[in-house]
Amino acid sequence: MAPKISSVKGGGETSKNLLGFVAPWRDASGNLLNPMEIIQTRRFTIFYLAIVWFYVLLIDEAIEGSVFYNLRLISEDIARMNPNELTSNPLIFLLSLLISPFAHWDTVHAMYVTAGIMFFLQSFEAHNNWKSAAIIFIGTSALTSIFMAIFYNVGFILNPDIELFSYVMSRSFRGGSIGMFGALGALAYHAKKPQFPLILVFLFEVWNYNSYGTDAAISIGHASSTLIGLLVWRLWNKKGDIYDESE
Repeated sequence: MAPKISSVKGGGETSKNLLGFVAPWRDASGNLLNPMEIIQTRRFTIFYLAIVWFYVLLIDEAIEGSVFYNLRLISEDIARMNPNELTSNPLIFLLSLLISPFAHWDTVHAMYVTAGIMFFLQSFEAHNNWKSAAIIFIGTSALTSIFMAIFYNVGFILNPDIELFSYVMSRSFRGGSIGMFGALGALAYHAKKPQFPLILVFLFEVWNYNSYGTDAAISIGHASSTLIGLLVWRLWNKKGDIYDESE
């Protein structure tokens, strides 16, 4: 007989480990899942990774004359978040908020995000459901991008000589790392020690910056998305508690 999948309401239980991590082959209560149950409990995670690797392997490297080359040209125009377009082309900017998390710069970047997704996003989805996972992943990515775009646009207007502002306004961003860190922040709500994932993000960004020279704008975005994910999911669950108490 197949193991029963536990129906854990968002925030109803916390994991017994520091990160709230759930193994991809188990549910939030630790029950072993069969292949169909894994698909059912990780629908958004699987959908996201399928789109990412379809894009990386078939579109991102498409050569001129191939069947996917036109899609590559289109994606290069809209599948990236450009902070300049917040004011110059707001419709494209808003569209990019939905598309850019699914498009990655290269295979290495996609592999890095995939590893994070397999830890954080699928664990969050296991604790909740695919709709919550989609909302947290895309929502934190969009909110962080909007806040950061406003911050850098205003900063560049006030003081264009600051290197951080001029650097960000001269480039674009894409990939799922912002949403991945947002999922990590939301997952912290389910952790035994919610502060531990936040400390982990801080230490990772310090290490990443000192070891690989990751620019400050990326680290700021990751940290901001983590905090947004935690705050949004905490408020979401407090709102649900209020409704439950009123019934």
